[in-house]
Amino acid sequence: MRVLVVSHNVFSKTTGMGKTLSAYFRDFKPCELAQLYIHSEIPVDSLCERYYRVTDSDMLRSILIRKSGTAFTKEDIQPLRPHSRTDRGLAAKLYRAAGKRTPIIYFLRNMLWKIGRWKTPAFQKWLDEFDPQAVFFASGDYAFLYCVAREIATERNLPLYVSCMDDFYFYDRNQNLLFGKCQHTRFMRQVSRTMQAAAAIFAICDRMARDYGAFFHKPVYVLQTGSDITEPFPAGGDRISYIGNLSLGRDHQLCALGRALQRVTGGERWLDVYSTETDPARLKQMTKENGIRFGGALDAAGVRRVMGESLLLVHTESFENPWRQLVSYSVSTKIADSLASGRCLFAYGPPEVASIAYLREYNAAFCVLDEKELDKGLARILREESLRQSTVAHALALAAQNHQIGRNSRLIRQVLEETIK
Repeated sequence: MRVLVVSHNVFSKTTGMGKTLSAYFRDFKPCELAQLYIHSEIPVDSLCERYYRVTDSDMLRSILIRKSGTAFTKEDIQPLRPHSRTDRGLAAKLYRAAGKRTPIIYFLRNMLWKIGRWKTPAFQKWLDEFDPQAVFFASGDYAFLYCVAREIATERNLPLYVSCMDDFYFYDRNQNLLFGKCQHTRFMRQVSRTMQAAAAIFAICDRMARDYGAFFHKPVYVLQTGSDITEPFPAGGDRISYIGNLSLGRDHQLCALGRALQRVTGGERWLDVYSTETDPARLKQMTKENGIRFGGALDAAGVRRVMGESLLLVHTESFENPWRQLVSYSVSTKIADSLASGRCLFAYGPPEVASIAYLREYNAAFCVLDEKELDKGLARILREESLRQSTVAHALALAAQNHQIGRNSRLIRQVLEETIK
């Protein structure tokens, strides 16, 4: 079987989507995979040995020189890099601008990919050499990549599969902004065409699978994020740590947590935050005045080290709109590792968000669901060792039940093979 993976991020062991995709295809052979991705990243995972990168900068240049993209082979993979991102200077500014996701940003980026040239002779030759049998599309919130994945699948008469890790369809974050509804309507037009062409959809949780199946009238399979942590870390850690991104209002949540931690411990404890975040507006909040010690990006070994040194691992979602609606179907990719780590998971956020609801249903985290209860909740979980032990026991049971690393790979292979045959 030969599968072309189309995604924003490259396979990796650090970024959210990159790590999830690596877990999805971990049991595939390198000769069975090729990846087309669009972020300014370098391949760091030998899971796949054929990569093709087309960035926004490439698309800008292609308007003038009609060339774009870079092919990478196994000789170009850099497994010792601490993380895959390479954007600096103008590229980093463009990435941050795109991250603001206003109607005008959506319009400009989608238009860039419409008038630019991604389907070059070099890319077609690279694709011909691989000769894919299926296209697996890790979806996002920009219409242009739906067009790219669908066009490749349609032109080559290949089955298309769409993987959904967040909900971008039911809630329009820009509905109250000028041109917001218009932009979302145009986006959903491409989504509908892509889903209509899809052989099946993969969803991140049961709730998403149920609602997407009814909405798109397609078979939907659930891919719970897997963890490659096979044994819990030995006891003994004393840190309180957050490892993940700072977007979607999580930066403000972490500041509230850090300040509360300082209050309830008399200034003796800090919240250690690790992230690949580069946005200055978010980073400037990661200060000791907010009870935070910021440690920057971690490689895969660093993530395990920090987890092992921790008493509590933090997961948080924002109480504010539009963030709480935007992540209502999302289950964070780092939850699986947190559950399997043998460390107590502290979850802070609204109860209707899928990740919080999931942890709460299985008693797999100590959950604080109201901002007014934060100080009391932190004090209790720090004070009561028996409560932490009970929470860890439930978390380990859930990890064994739903998050074994090989389960998703086996399911993806089974679904794809049935269609291809």
